[in-house]
Amino acid sequence: MKFARSLKLLGSLAMIVFARPLFSQQEGTMYFMNNLPQVVYSNPAMIPKYKFSLGLPGSSVFVLYSNSGFSYDDVITKKSGTVTADLPKLNSKLENKNYITNAVQADLFRLSFRFSPRMYFTFNVTAKAYNRLLIPKDLTGLIINGTAPFINGTATLSPKIESMGYVESAWGASYAVNKDLVVGARIKYLKGFANVTTESSSLTISLNNDYTITAAAGLDSKSSGVQNFEQNGFDISKSWQDYTNNNGYAFDLGATYRLFDRLTLGASVVDIGRIQWTNNTYGYSLNKSKANYTFQGIDLNKVLQGDHNYIDAQVDTVKNRFTTTEQKIGAYSTPLPGKVYFSGNYEIKRNFTVGALFYAEIFRDRFSPSATASINKHFGRRFSGSLSYTASNNSYNNIGTGLALNGAHFQFYVVGDNILGAPLALASGGNLNPYINNTKLFTLRLGLNIVAQWDSPQERQPYPKKKRKKSITPSTTGTK
Repeated sequence: MKFARSLKLLGSLAMIVFARPLFSQQEGTMYFMNNLPQVVYSNPAMIPKYKFSLGLPGSSVFVLYSNSGFSYDDVITKKSGTVTADLPKLNSKLENKNYITNAVQADLFRLSFRFSPRMYFTFNVTAKAYNRLLIPKDLTGLIINGTAPFINGTATLSPKIESMGYVESAWGASYAVNKDLVVGARIKYLKGFANVTTESSSLTISLNNDYTITAAAGLDSKSSGVQNFEQNGFDISKSWQDYTNNNGYAFDLGATYRLFDRLTLGASVVDIGRIQWTNNTYGYSLNKSKANYTFQGIDLNKVLQGDHNYIDAQVDTVKNRFTTTEQKIGAYSTPLPGKVYFSGNYEIKRNFTVGALFYAEIFRDRFSPSATASINKHFGRRFSGSLSYTASNNSYNNIGTGLALNGAHFQFYVVGDNILGAPLALASGGNLNPYINNTKLFTLRLGLNIVAQWDSPQERQPYPKKKRKKSITPSTTGTK
């Protein structure tokens, strides 16, 4: 009965998440690899298997690529062995908003240890970079199909970009409140390096029946630490201290709760915070009241007569109205890409579990959920494995895996959400092309941890049973 109730609960959560499109860009397989110290990055209430772990530079390297709009196979057509670009096919595959995201992370230092049967501490210094580009479908549609589809309509053409690089120093702890509930938190101090952000962007083109075209635009974009690189003779080695003036703070909160004997639920919020950018800040803007123009057409007689004044006047009018204003600005702040996680983990038998994870990235005006199902097994203390399936980025072919080899004091691991397709493609066809051509999502985390003292469930019991005192039996002989 308990197993059936567990499946019903996990199924209900799945229906809630799958009720909307899936576009998220977080790790799914990693969440259930609880023998890795890095699991606290997704939920600070997680307690890894090892009582002590140390990470030096390169102990955890993470890369991500995500494309919510298209894969390579959506751009091409193959006929008789010839590959050609198929732009109409590409346009048919695109969503109204298409996001291309890449991210890179690398641990510079990490330390975690069990302080007591109830308390676990973590500390890490991690360099992170995040980039996201929004491409509207109308922009590619205008290039591919021309203006005809937009007669008596309006095309939205404005792309947006978000890019940031920073170093995170985080202190965290988890605490066993009782035998069922564990809570955790991480406080983060952030040092921003560079940033480009689009606060708002709008570029629309309206086409009337008489083929007059009205264009209107607005832009509010900011950057920090980027403008210097365009200056002749700039040497960052002499100005590196300027790149340490961008400060920020963030936090993670999480909890796990053992609902039944074998079912544990988890919830967390990660990277809730902002960075204040003060170094080399510039703003780029277009005034909406000025950046608009109705194009009535061209006088062909003047063009054919070579009237350069007429042609130059048309070009100058458009140029003057739509020239971006660039100026030095004051400090500004940007949020981090926040994340939320909800999980259920069911222990079929000792060291063998199945799990479901529903997670989302919340950034600017975008809430983007994903889901992962996972099977996880510890083969003693020396080897751990995970097999996962992830639905994300409107793609449903993401088979992931996680492998960890645990030595006496060293742990090598590799984890990814869509990496199993690569060896399968090699085994079936001898090359990676089918895998690469259909990939919309790719995550990979790997590294080498220094570890000690595998933590067994018996040693982790937050409330050990107390020994009962023996009762003293009264003497039946009485006292003299």
